[in-house]
Amino acid sequence: MGVPFFFILGRPRSGTTLLKTLFDAHPNVKIPPELPIFLPLYQKFKHVKTWSKEQILSFVDHVFQPNVFNNRRLENLKINRELFTADLLKLENKCTIQDLLVKLNEHSFSIFPKKEIRLVGDKNPIYSIYLKRLVSIFPKALFICIIRDYRDNYISMKNLQEVKMEAPVLTLQIVRWVYVTRLFLVCQRKFPERFCVIRYEDLVIKPQETFNELCAFLGIPYAPEVFDYYKKKDELLKTFPNPMIGKIHKSLMEPVNTGRMDLWKTQLTDLEVQIADQIAGKTADKMGYSRKTKEFSWRVYAKALPMTIYGKLLFRLMQWGSKLPYRSSRWLSLNLPKLARIYSRYSGKDATVSQEK
Repeated sequence: MGVPFFFILGRPRSGTTLLKTLFDAHPNVKIPPELPIFLPLYQKFKHVKTWSKEQILSFVDHVFQPNVFNNRRLENLKINRELFTADLLKLENKCTIQDLLVKLNEHSFSIFPKKEIRLVGDKNPIYSIYLKRLVSIFPKALFICIIRDYRDNYISMKNLQEVKMEAPVLTLQIVRWVYVTRLFLVCQRKFPERFCVIRYEDLVIKPQETFNELCAFLGIPYAPEVFDYYKKKDELLKTFPNPMIGKIHKSLMEPVNTGRMDLWKTQLTDLEVQIADQIAGKTADKMGYSRKTKEFSWRVYAKALPMTIYGKLLFRLMQWGSKLPYRSSRWLSLNLPKLARIYSRYSGKDATVSQEK
């Protein structure tokens, strides 16, 4: 029922927002600002089999209820509640929770002009670790997974550490990169017709060719005008007057370019490169990233082991927690990040301290 749906997934600072912007600039696509509420909403309403008028109104009330989700970010979707409710009521007794979730994104606001909406998308990097669940929950959805050079990905994360997005610890970030990249590749092998895995570098080096391939994968016409997205800069900043937009997504204020590639060659020490290369290992090779050194070091292994264990454990806890009953799942999602912030004290104190010889 409804229009086809797709996900854009990737590690934070990997080009997911660039992809999201290009697709949102497409006249036939609707994809809202980042707001990861699909899984908690699914947990709460997944047992509803028949969506009566009362159930649909309960769903709408919950979406817009203060303090359930981050309402400031919910406001970014700028959904007209009256029109949204009326549209959902048309589906009474003939819809699923998945249909309602897709409708939520379909009704989001876009600064780009639209024609017929032929495709609806969702972009939330955090969903990357829940990939297998999403494949199961949305059996007809398509997935575009973007991967960036693990060394540049770390630098980009580190340069925004004041945003407290994630602890900028080199070993931890590379472990997470490996975890998510392997997950993408496994799902692509299992569902080749539903998955398209691309590299950030290919997108910025040959943007028109890469985007044309993505449009073909999604079954929509290629629209070259999407690359004029940066001309909406003033309207974007006026519509979403958040100073963090210009700081976090500064590159989106200009045309697609290669200026954020190979930063690691000048911004990482030899020791940091050695550690990153060893942790990334054969996963880096599979993705076509050239490692400066492939020699194994027990010293590097020992230093990376604590963060390796922590990174995998945290991801497993998050995956497990998303399957708990709704209230427990919500509590865990709000409190588990506190555990991650404990590691922020290690910023600049990682095993990669440049003074170490």
